Parts: sequence; structure tokens; C-alpha cells
Amino acid sequence: MKTRLIPASSHTGSNEGWAVVTTLLGGFLVWGGVGWLLDRWWDTKLFTPIGLVFGMALGIYAVVARLGPAIAPTEPEGKTAEDDHRDSPPGAGARKETSCP
Repeated sequence: MKTRLIPASSHTGSNEGWAVVTTLLGGFLVWGGVGWLLDRWWDTKLFTPIGLVFGMALGIYAVVARLGPAIAPTEPEGKTAEDDHRDSPPGAGARKETSCP
């Protein structure tokens, strides 16, 4: 019995997913670690939560900056907002009732 090999795709969604996860975790851990080190050095308890929040915010910013254009919906060239209205289905009031024969 022969096994059929399926060629691997050069672009998969899992690559982008792992990029998002590692970017978010990286920012969270690095800046949380910086805050923890500052707390240990200055004997405070303030900088760890600040570092965690700051790291998560920077991680989200990095994800949007890196992958935002790749995941943003794009309009075809020459299409306007008026074209969207024309392409939409008619409203509920415009539907006609039909009877079955």
C-alpha cells in the first residue's frame, strides 16, 4: 500500500499564531522581569505589576504593528463605500412573500 504525501504549505496560520503568542509572552516576561528586578533592588512592590502591564501593552502593540496589515481586510481597487451599500442584500421590509403551489 502506497502512502500519498501531501506537500507542506509554505504559509500556514500556525506560524502567525506562534508569532503572536511568543511576542505577547516575551513582552510580558521581559518587562515583568525588569520590574521584579527593580523591586528587589529598591525593596519595593510597585514595579513588578507596572512591568507586567507595560510588557503586555508593548506586546500587543508589537503584534498589531507586525501582523496588523496582514490580517486587516482590504478593499478591492476602485471600490467605494457606496458600492458596499449596493452589494448588500435587501432589508427585511423589501422581501416579498411567495406562496407554494
